[in-house]
Amino acid sequence: MLSAMLVIFLYVMSLSEERGPHHPRGSKVVKYHSHYRPKREAEVKLTQDEELLHDTEHLQEHLENEINEPNLSQMSEEELEFYYFQVHDTDKNSKLDGLEILQAIYHTSHDDDNNADQNDDNNQFNYYVELIDKVLKEDDTDNDGYLSYPEYVEGRKKDLNQESSVKIKPLNSQSSAKNAPT
Repeated sequence: MLSAMLVIFLYVMSLSEERGPHHPRGSKVVKYHSHYRPKREAEVKLTQDEELLHDTEHLQEHLENEINEPNLSQMSEEELEFYYFQVHDTDKNSKLDGLEILQAIYHTSHDDDNNADQNDDNNQFNYYVELIDKVLKEDDTDNDGYLSYPEYVEGRKKDLNQESSVKIKPLNSQSSAKNAPT
């Protein structure tokens, strides 16, 4: 009886000490928080998704391994985007391939619902693949299958210019329609 109680006690103690594969003993435990996830309704290209690119909690997780006490609040938008690019370039070749981009997005997707529908997971995965394909099709100017940092920057500039011209056009067409003689 005493040995059975001892076995149960040791078993319970071992379970309470176990931290799992993501947090082995001695490693720093990162508190759980929700990341921004790209949504189908938004129809925003990944390289234009400000919420994704400027998710400071996501970036903070990665930069803690690279920089001692990173202060993201003092970084410019360009610095945040540069570090976002760098921390997801896992093979350090200064280019992002589709899998690195996918990992950057999937890193933001925590499994909040243990009863998540498999079809929803597949739909979300397929949606992310569509987003990545669109970025590579539009911004991979040398067609090597990678998004280099200069291609990323040029793609961001091009899309921002197109976005600002689209925002201006409706304003001009409305104001000219109002001012037109009747």
